[in-house]
Amino acid sequence: MTISLRRGRLFASLAVAGVLLSGCGSGPGQAGAAAIVGDQRIPVSEVQSWFSEVLAKEPELKPQLRRQGQYDELGRTLAGQLVRKELVAQAARQDGLTVSEQQVTDMINQWGGPQATQGKIFTPENLHDMARSEALVTELGRRYFDGLAVTFDFTQATTRADAERKAQQMSRGDAAVRDLIAADAGAGVPAAAGQRLRAVDSPKLAASTPLFGAEPGTVLAFEPEPNSGQWLVALIREREAKPSPNPTSAVDDQTLQGVGSFLLGATADRVGVTLSPRYGVWDQIGLQAAPNEDETTGFRIDPEDKSS
Repeated sequence: MTISLRRGRLFASLAVAGVLLSGCGSGPGQAGAAAIVGDQRIPVSEVQSWFSEVLAKEPELKPQLRRQGQYDELGRTLAGQLVRKELVAQAARQDGLTVSEQQVTDMINQWGGPQATQGKIFTPENLHDMARSEALVTELGRRYFDGLAVTFDFTQATTRADAERKAQQMSRGDAAVRDLIAADAGAGVPAAAGQRLRAVDSPKLAASTPLFGAEPGTVLAFEPEPNSGQWLVALIREREAKPSPNPTSAVDDQTLQGVGSFLLGATADRVGVTLSPRYGVWDQIGLQAAPNEDETTGFRIDPEDKSS
């Protein structure tokens, strides 16, 4: 199974070269840490090793990269996926999650089988580990799906700049939030306070929004549909994330994987993620590496970051 590089779930196809090979910067050759996730350091050498494995199985890619002088986006993608893998590992330890070898095999088969790595950034060397990681993401979603709920205030925006402005205003306290919602609602913009959403009531929404992975007091701004020009700006008022030892909801694994992916946002907030500038910046909404702050998938203002 392949996915969009910009949304950062599972693994991207090398076939989308226009997206994959458009970065700039110093490349993945410097020594040091590619990222730090909690107290775990991801060395640049790990990114380099994966990078070499990809080029070894995709020989036509190397001259293209050399010709264009654009190794960086591939390195950035791999660094972001290694951060994700470490977030999954830490979330799994926190919640005591495990998966069976059959679940790992099922995930590999879902991607096309052990031989289906051509045109993908996963390789024969890391296929099993990456499949195990994504199976754990599914289990994370399964563990919490039944007990997930959020209450939030929200408004909308039509441009990135306006979404950022409104997010900053929402971070300034209750009076600023009330003023913003009242002004937008009065102007005909969808906006309201105290909206409650349960994952079990809207499974598809739960699998496609970061709302459920943010702690109370967090302000989020993002496009529910990428490149739609419609931004949701929300302040999380309450969040429930009750683990279910015996989940009862009949939800497919793809939906649970989407839910689990966004729940990693809570893990990232809890442990902290620092990405080396050589790989860009950490996208707190898309949970991936982005070239710069202007190319993240949205904005996330945590309670401790708010101005008074």
